[in-house]
Amino acid sequence: MMILDRVTSPGGRHSNEDRLGNSGNFAWVIDGATDLSHDSFLPAETDVQWLVDRLGEHLTEIGTSSTSADARSLLASLSSRLGEEIREEKFPQDRIHPTCSIGLLISGPQNLQLARVGDPTCLAFGAETVELSTDFFGRREAQAVNRSKSGDLSQEENRRGIVERRQQYIEGKWEESVFSGHPKARLHIESATVEATRYQYVLLCSDGFARAVVDYGIYPDWPTLLRTSLEHGLSRVVDQIRSHEKDRPRGGKEEEQGHFKKSDDATALLVKI
Repeated sequence: MMILDRVTSPGGRHSNEDRLGNSGNFAWVIDGATDLSHDSFLPAETDVQWLVDRLGEHLTEIGTSSTSADARSLLASLSSRLGEEIREEKFPQDRIHPTCSIGLLISGPQNLQLARVGDPTCLAFGAETVELSTDFFGRREAQAVNRSKSGDLSQEENRRGIVERRQQYIEGKWEESVFSGHPKARLHIESATVEATRYQYVLLCSDGFARAVVDYGIYPDWPTLLRTSLEHGLSRVVDQIRSHEKDRPRGGKEEEQGHFKKSDDATALLVKI
């Protein structure tokens, strides 16, 4: 495989909590969930930045030394490994745990493995398009935003709701989960294995980048976005996302979707197989 392009862009004035990388026949995009605590306990600027950086470091190390791996088993193993490291840091049990989403590609001579935990989008393009994605988190967020806008909940009630939902995602109480390393973590991993010769490109991206198709309608579908990315680069797509977020009209489709953040970190990695 060959990395054709990569892009990562912070969604605001805060530090970018997304990460991307490749090592050996691995490629990945990681989307950190903004910490709910105002201070950091883990040895990094924020707890979530420690989590996404350590996850990327482990993937880099494993990708360098391994030529084959099962994506689902690898993600489960990394969850346990990071959980051990977090416990070694004496992370307080009553502190809100850092979480992230991850999209992973493992490219083999015969097969491509795509896997995700959380809300990244993973796509393989060929005569047909294979897509791993979910609208679960978007729907849950939209419901929460609507409740918040109704004025029925106080600021503290809104915050408690966010904390409760995050813990539910950590523990896999619903059909989706997040990556955390939490002692009670239960991963819901969506994966697909496809024949390598049938696909030419793979795109991994965070939900902030996916807004170009999913929420904003800048592109009608993923193949159209791919064509623009191949011709003009992934940064063109991010520029269009930011322009849309700056100038978007009130009452548009994205407002109906409902987001707490007007702009989110946007990250994508484009691979030629």
